[in-house]
Amino acid sequence: MSELQYKNLDICHAEGLLNIWANADVIKYTNMKLPCTLKDVENRIEIFKPLDVFAVIQKGELIGIIGCPPINKEKLQYGLFYQFCKSAWGQGNATIATKWLIDYMKQKYKNATLFADVVVDNIASEKILQKFGFEKFSEELIERDGIKLKVHNYKL
Repeated sequence: MSELQYKNLDICHAEGLLNIWANADVIKYTNMKLPCTLKDVENRIEIFKPLDVFAVIQKGELIGIIGCPPINKEKLQYGLFYQFCKSAWGQGNATIATKWLIDYMKQKYKNATLFADVVVDNIASEKILQKFGFEKFSEELIERDGIKLKVHNYKL
């Protein structure tokens, strides 16, 4: 496994993110209802650009996105998320990137509380959160395409 780099999200990452956000297997674990078009990706990048959201680069290729957009800035509450292209799954990349992001957020926002939610079927993501001390505090049902999904809510 080669080293990961983290770059501020920018429009130059649109094609790489399309590989993630247009993949039905990847987005089934996200809050996205439909695969994205290139225009959708560009619009999402514009929203994420000013936030603590980063492209994850390996060997010059975008393999993922990771970030902590604010939930409530005054209370220093941020929502941690990550998404990786399917070819990068199962290689420890999400674990490495999550450690980097938690360290980054603790340094930038001393007393920040991080939240994350995980579709219950996404066992790998639950293991990553638990590894870093996230604790499950609730669960809820969300609906996507008429299907109810159980989601666990975590806090660090």
